[in-house]
Amino acid sequence: MKLQHKAWALVLAIVGLASLGAMFGARHIVTDSFGQLETERASREGERARRLLHQQLMGLSSTVKDYAQWVEAVRFVQGRAPAFMDENFDESNMGYLRISEVMVFDKKGALKASLTLNADGVLGTVPADRASRYFESVAPVVADASAQTTLQTYQAAAGQLEMLAAAPIRDPDKPGDSPHGAILMVRHFDDVERQRFSEVLMVPVSLSFDAPDHHGTPRAHLVPAEDDRDVLHAVVQDADGRAVVELVLRLDRDLQRVGNTLAWNGMGLAVAGGLLASVLLVVLLDRLILRRLQRLLGEVQDITERGPAAAGQVAVEGDDELSRLGEGVNQLLARVRSDAQHQHAAHERQEALQIQLMQSQKTEALGRLTGGIAHDFNNSLAAITGWVRLAAEDVDLDHPSQEALQQALKAARYADGLMRQLLAFGRQSAPKLRRLHWTSLIEETRQMVASGLTRDCELTVDYALDDDEVDADPTQMQQVLVNLLINAADAMKGKGRIELALSALVLPTDPDPPPPGASALGPGRYLVLRVRDHGPGIAAEHLDRVFEPFFTTKPKGRGTGLGLSVAQGIMARHQGAIGLVSGADGACFYLYLPASRRDEAIAPATSPGGPGEGRQLLFVDDDQSVRHAWSALLERKGWHVTRSRDGEEAWAQFSRTGKRWDVVLTDQSMPRLDGVGLAQRIHATRSPPPVVLMSGHVDEVSPEQLKTLFTAVLHKPVDAVELDRVLQSVVQGADQVTTPT
Repeated sequence: MKLQHKAWALVLAIVGLASLGAMFGARHIVTDSFGQLETERASREGERARRLLHQQLMGLSSTVKDYAQWVEAVRFVQGRAPAFMDENFDESNMGYLRISEVMVFDKKGALKASLTLNADGVLGTVPADRASRYFESVAPVVADASAQTTLQTYQAAAGQLEMLAAAPIRDPDKPGDSPHGAILMVRHFDDVERQRFSEVLMVPVSLSFDAPDHHGTPRAHLVPAEDDRDVLHAVVQDADGRAVVELVLRLDRDLQRVGNTLAWNGMGLAVAGGLLASVLLVVLLDRLILRRLQRLLGEVQDITERGPAAAGQVAVEGDDELSRLGEGVNQLLARVRSDAQHQHAAHERQEALQIQLMQSQKTEALGRLTGGIAHDFNNSLAAITGWVRLAAEDVDLDHPSQEALQQALKAARYADGLMRQLLAFGRQSAPKLRRLHWTSLIEETRQMVASGLTRDCELTVDYALDDDEVDADPTQMQQVLVNLLINAADAMKGKGRIELALSALVLPTDPDPPPPGASALGPGRYLVLRVRDHGPGIAAEHLDRVFEPFFTTKPKGRGTGLGLSVAQGIMARHQGAIGLVSGADGACFYLYLPASRRDEAIAPATSPGGPGEGRQLLFVDDDQSVRHAWSALLERKGWHVTRSRDGEEAWAQFSRTGKRWDVVLTDQSMPRLDGVGLAQRIHATRSPPPVVLMSGHVDEVSPEQLKTLFTAVLHKPVDAVELDRVLQSVVQGADQVTTPT
């Protein structure tokens, strides 16, 4: 007999025996449970009937208390309100309140008045013998001097259940007053009340006055009946706990019938469930165990025939012994295949090392090549620079060639910077530190790239601090800025907005966690320059490689892959860092430089050589040649010049940078915003600096505006000595005003 058939027979036998036990057990449990439920339901119904009857008694008691606390009731028992009964207890009111009898007693027990409402709805008086019998129950209410005793009870009289409620009559305005009498109200639980009570309970109700206590039986007990209903006797007790009457409720046997039906249905379901379980167990046993064993046997045979390398893995399902057996076979196969995988991985590592070696050799070759040609190149560059400087000194400042010579000197310095970067990349040149202003370097770099590299891009600058001195190599830092600006322009295909923002950062007290790229910096104050573009951003898979030498995402011929790696090396040699954040709305580079230590051994990049003495000047002119030439002249005198091409750009620099400007030098006729408009905006600010007008169209400005808006007025063309004298006089005058003696 096969293992499969043995398993089937065993399952059928076990399930059959379990089904028989479940059948009889279910019938016994269900029958007993529903019998218990029937008894519990009867007890709840009896308690509900007593509660409902008690609620009616409490309602009657509330009515009595309301009438007993009226001032009119006090006056009535005192003989001062004879119409009290007629006004408050007519046929309709007593019928509405379901009051059968009303009796008023004075504090001596004498009956003052009584009314009874018979079954025909006719009012009469209560017989004296009945009234005296009722007073026996009311006497404790009248006798209590504190007026706190009330009466709520039941009594049986002439085969009828009566509800009695009495309350002391007392003056509501005199809380401590003794009772003046008592009001007693009686409700007869007649057929009408019993019918109404049955409708509320939704169960037929009758009364039994014969042996209401059933000789000590529980307050609610079932009495078996011959029909399809059970009879529930619920005992009603008076205020002293004596049994008065039994409420007889006829309850149906629905739960018992339902229990019997469910018992038979349960037996049928047990039989059907046993048969279904047998079938399911056979199917599941066959599918989950027996077939898996057959499949495992077939897969092992296939591995044996095809060999470990060519065959696939054994299928593993679940977490049992068969699964662990399959895992063991797979581990054996993996062990056999691991040799080939290790060989392949070793080959890939060897290729990666070869590529790294080639990159290292490229870097070393570049350093040697740069070092080999640096000497001759620098000699030629020095000669060019010297001849250009001689020509610049021989030419007047207002000569048209002066601007070209200055631009040639800047280009020579930029070429010298390129050579320094290549030497720095080859680890053959250390930065030459100078104490300089970040803002001046940013402005110079922005003017350098604005006419060519980023001509169609909008460059915005936000200076959020005044103290912007750093110790750095100006040429190397300018090269870093040029690389970042070129990359930003390329990312936006030459058009868009490039944002530069300068701020300060104190580590480790400032934000936690630190901003991108600042985690490796030591404690101290740093100046942070953010360069942000609005291009597509850098792909996530390239973020970890952007600072690698020779890595570039630009098309062939557009980039060498050295710009960012050189920038990272420069920032590291300045004890700073560079960070990057990229998203779908563009990339943002963070440059961190330590604030200047103001070491006397580090000279400033341009020593103040004139009366400007390092003061901040905002120069506004729409003519590029005038702007560049006169800015160069003022910088030679020691001024820190920020250039603007019109009034709107100047206002943006004035209001957003946060700088303290010493003087504003502006032209009048400019696009977007003229000199008068700029002066009006500046004068509207708090503590405005002096504004000097230098224009060939002074006559376009009214004399009143010249007097109120401008500290000094110069007519173009202006002599250099005169401009220097006027600016010096304006700044000294502002100092005397702001610094009282």
